[in-house]
Amino acid sequence: MADHQALSAVFFLLLVPHVAWMAMAMPSSTLLHDKCELYAAGDRPSYDYCIRTLRVDSASAAADERGLAAMAIRIARSTAVATAAKIARLQRGETVPARRDGLAACAAEYAAAVRRLGRAARDVSRSRGAAGARELREAQTLLAEVTGAPELCDVAFEVAGGQGSPLDAADRELDVVVGLASDILPTRPMATTKP
Repeated sequence: MADHQALSAVFFLLLVPHVAWMAMAMPSSTLLHDKCELYAAGDRPSYDYCIRTLRVDSASAAADERGLAAMAIRIARSTAVATAAKIARLQRGETVPARRDGLAACAAEYAAAVRRLGRAARDVSRSRGAAGARELREAQTLLAEVTGAPELCDVAFEVAGGQGSPLDAADRELDVVVGLASDILPTRPMATTKP
């Protein structure tokens, strides 16, 4: 009987931290699901994309609204960096002048997108208290500017010779992840907590 009580006590002690951790993680996990439901607006593939994209960062389960937006922006920045690297590889091998011009225009757009997304992530991370509204507006503006980068890249290829962009899939991916970041971006700064 004493062994059974001791075993029960050990089980209880092991269970308490797990239950406490679950209670702390649940609201943020719910926030992740709530934000993805709003983003998807009833479209299951969009919801799955949102969850899959944000869960790439293991901190997403415990993140607040601002943290989720910053994660989405960092993921968008990584997408833009990868596309910029692809553009650089294509530029090295391109011999047709019109396509080189198109790639040069795309390189400029994606370099600007990388800078803007970096600034947007910093703005969201700093958006606390009364001054935070300005940072959130700036982040929204930067995300809106980045949303146009893929289309400008496509237009550059059309102008350069009427050929389609070799970056269509990458362009669509950037627009989708920037759209996700825009949709989950908080509209108001978080209140600052006093120590």
